[in-house]
Amino acid sequence: MPAGGREYVLRLTKISFRLLLLCVASLLASPPAWAQPASIVGIVEGGATLIRQTTRHALAEGVALNEQDIIETAPGAFVQIELPGPVLVGIGESTRLMFRPRVGKGMAPPPLYLLQGWVKTTSSGAFNYASPSFEIATQAASTVVYTTGAQYDVFVESGTARLTLRGSPPSSSQLAGGDFAQRREGATPTVARRAPPEFLAKVPRQFRDRLPARGEQFAKRPVAPKPTGEIAYADVAAWLRTEPALRLPLLPLWRPRAAADPAFRAAAKAELPRHPEWEPYADPEGYARRMAEEAERRRAREAERRRAREAAAAAAAAAAAGSGGGAGKP
Repeated sequence: MPAGGREYVLRLTKISFRLLLLCVASLLASPPAWAQPASIVGIVEGGATLIRQTTRHALAEGVALNEQDIIETAPGAFVQIELPGPVLVGIGESTRLMFRPRVGKGMAPPPLYLLQGWVKTTSSGAFNYASPSFEIATQAASTVVYTTGAQYDVFVESGTARLTLRGSPPSSSQLAGGDFAQRREGATPTVARRAPPEFLAKVPRQFRDRLPARGEQFAKRPVAPKPTGEIAYADVAAWLRTEPALRLPLLPLWRPRAAADPAFRAAAKAELPRHPEWEPYADPEGYARRMAEEAERRRAREAERRRAREAAAAAAAAAAAGSGGGAGKP
């Protein structure tokens, strides 16, 4: 190859190598498109517990939340978590919620599932979450919610929200800033133009002012939660008694505890009517015995059906033979 040609090829090689280095640097500097920003615990006041898989932890500021994490607050406690959006979620005292639950058929996966207690959400865009009795979708809103069982109080401080009561069929209400929706056990849901004084008096004090977002200072150095022990049945019993779409995906998460802990297994066995899907793990001997008995009954039923078919076939053959013999006589 002439000298000029070799120099040209060498220049092309150098240019290609520089472009390759630039591409690699760009990939290293930018997170992949599929990477999901972390959801961070920004504030913890008082006692709060994180249940992650089969372990209890002491919740701390700076902890990054994972799918199916459960947060529980003690009386008088307060937690603020910060979700991408950004969305600020204040969690009041005596509250249980699950972060990004896995759900079964018939339910869309919400970013939060509020089992009971107090939650305040503040977002500049759209945000939604669910509870046993309702789903709420907010738009540029600040809302305060308290729920226990089928009862709820929903106060829209600002923005708008759509409150959908879960039932058959579901019913929805469009709420504006200042609106207050309420349902009491056995009563018809109501919507008022303002929140009653008795509700405002119960609102956690931390909900009354906007608290600072602190997620950024923890994002690059998340804190590891401190384990405090393995879960007991009582720690998760309320979750195992929820609707099937929520509790069934929890079975593979917690069934190792039934295998490892006789007390967990015994407590789950005592509550099998509330969660029958746990029978193979809470009462394996009884389950095996019941399956064997059901298999024996199925075999007996099939044998009875087979005998009936054989008897019917024999009767039909005898009838056909008798009919044929009679037709041949003069």
